[in-house]
Amino acid sequence: MTRNHNTTDNRDEVLFAFDQACNCPTAAQIIEWCERFPQFADDIRAYAAISRELAARAALPAEKADETMLARGFSRVLNLLYEAEKAVTTSSRAQSFEQAMQARGTDTRQLARSLDIARSVLADLFSGRMLAPAGARLVTAFREALGMTPESFAAAHDLALRGQGTVHAKATEAPTATPRPYEVIIRDSSMSDERKRFWLSGN
Repeated sequence: MTRNHNTTDNRDEVLFAFDQACNCPTAAQIIEWCERFPQFADDIRAYAAISRELAARAALPAEKADETMLARGFSRVLNLLYEAEKAVTTSSRAQSFEQAMQARGTDTRQLARSLDIARSVLADLFSGRMLAPAGARLVTAFREALGMTPESFAAAHDLALRGQGTVHAKATEAPTATPRPYEVIIRDSSMSDERKRFWLSGN
């Protein structure tokens, strides 16, 4: 699920593709396209505002738009852009798993040993190859070991899924490119059946 930033310099092509894919762009779509083309983020947000305003006008063909209606529609567009900006800012401030470990003076090898979990499981989690949600046992273990809340764990997991985590955890098993569910990763690990049952319990 890693998103590679597109480095095309053709702004018009990007805006045309955005228009074709997102007729009435949502906040999630605006965020996604801004992350894919950060060099055109301002243009995408401005174009989205115009698209939303035009779509709002087209939705009421029988009613003549007055100043109040246009102001109300523009206010909704501004609120949408604010929410999109807020989501991007929150994401940028989220702490990665690597930062959480550094704050506690530990690393992947030490964490795997202290939790008694296969390093391959942590490797999949840190590299974005573990689909959300992670198991309750794992979240609890991270809370105790790294002082993470369920919310901070989820934010770090989201960073990893979007390729913004920087942890490179070595594992004894060959990595897979396709993200897999937590349960599958645990069952396919080299841990004993007893440890597998432990990490799968409570889910």
